[in-house]
Amino acid sequence: MNSMNEFPKFRWFVLATLCLVTATTAVVLISPASLIGAIAKGLRISPGEATGAAMGTFNFCVAISCLCGGMLLDRFGTVRVWIVCLIMIAVGEIGASSLGDSIFGFYILRLIQGLGTGPIMASTVRVAAQWFPPNERGIVAGVQGLAMGMGTCIGAVVSPMILAVSGDWGMTMGWLGVMPVIALVMTVVIGFGPEAPNEHLVQANRETQESRSDFALAIRMPATWGAIICVVLLSWVMQGFNDLIPGYIAIEPPVGLGRNPVVAGQFMMVLQIAFMAGAILSGFIVDRLFEGRSRPVVFLGFLGTAIFCFAVRFSFVHSSNFILLVDLALTGLCQSVCIPATIAFIARSYPGHITGRLGGLAQGIGVFGGTAGVTLGAYALDSSGYYNNSILAVVIIAFIGCGCALLQKPPEVFSRYRNWN
Repeated sequence: MNSMNEFPKFRWFVLATLCLVTATTAVVLISPASLIGAIAKGLRISPGEATGAAMGTFNFCVAISCLCGGMLLDRFGTVRVWIVCLIMIAVGEIGASSLGDSIFGFYILRLIQGLGTGPIMASTVRVAAQWFPPNERGIVAGVQGLAMGMGTCIGAVVSPMILAVSGDWGMTMGWLGVMPVIALVMTVVIGFGPEAPNEHLVQANRETQESRSDFALAIRMPATWGAIICVVLLSWVMQGFNDLIPGYIAIEPPVGLGRNPVVAGQFMMVLQIAFMAGAILSGFIVDRLFEGRSRPVVFLGFLGTAIFCFAVRFSFVHSSNFILLVDLALTGLCQSVCIPATIAFIARSYPGHITGRLGGLAQGIGVFGGTAGVTLGAYALDSSGYYNNSILAVVIIAFIGCGCALLQKPPEVFSRYRNWN
């Protein structure tokens, strides 16, 4: 299936839907972070308990359902899984408006939303493999990265604005339920649209004994684990750096740089914008500049991340607002290419009937990597009293990522599928 004519223009509507669905999950993830004070007051609990209920429960359920979501995607298809997941997310958002002061109810709603988010995170690889030719799959992964950044910005900025108007955190989350409803409508449209170009081949191959052993074969390959570990390590780096560096910028010397929290937020917004720009460019970089080879892109992404993360420790960098902003922007650009390029590698190099499981495995374990990044960084900060060790830990992990990137060589055993992959 190499002819571009065999891939309908409808695939761009599918891509737009993927973008909105992904952005929705990011909004659902981050929006409560800006509402913690109001949530704690409304539920009559401490901010720590509110954070655990809102963020801890959600992230744990995302990791579990992402690991299982790949199997659901391969078994039932993207559209059916998206419909169920978006309904779960919408129920969690809209249901928050009628919770009252029930902390148990809030836990349940965040649990439902987390379980609904995981399979969506795992679906990018499958969508790319099913709907797009090989030379466009890097672009798909890049758009997904862009959508995550957009959703994060929307959730962080819009939810406080709605709270200021409504005065109620539950009503705020209820209004945010508009996004999953719109995404649900667009997903239903896909269900009535043309069949994915590669879907019939996936269905045919799934039923053979040979195909049932493909996942077991893939999971034993160094290239597979190289890709999975790259997702884990980049999640580790992003969470470890992005969650701790605002404090490093804002806290008074000698612990931090002494800028105020507002300035720290503005600086991190620059990093986030650069990340979104890099995510959308990553597809063109892989597909056009490197002719579909993900390995050098991921290697350079990790290498640049290590260099620019370490650079924030140098006085000539952090003593100048301009140089620090440039350094953070370059950090965001380098971080942004690693996961999309790795996802494109999986979509391009493996049979379509196992891409859902492989993508879910990578993204699911990646969530745990992000948790480890925050935990190790916080421990290093607490034990030393300074941010230097936390930053150094991120740099070491990024250098390890360089080595794992070199493992991303397309398995020859699956070359027979590349005529239609």
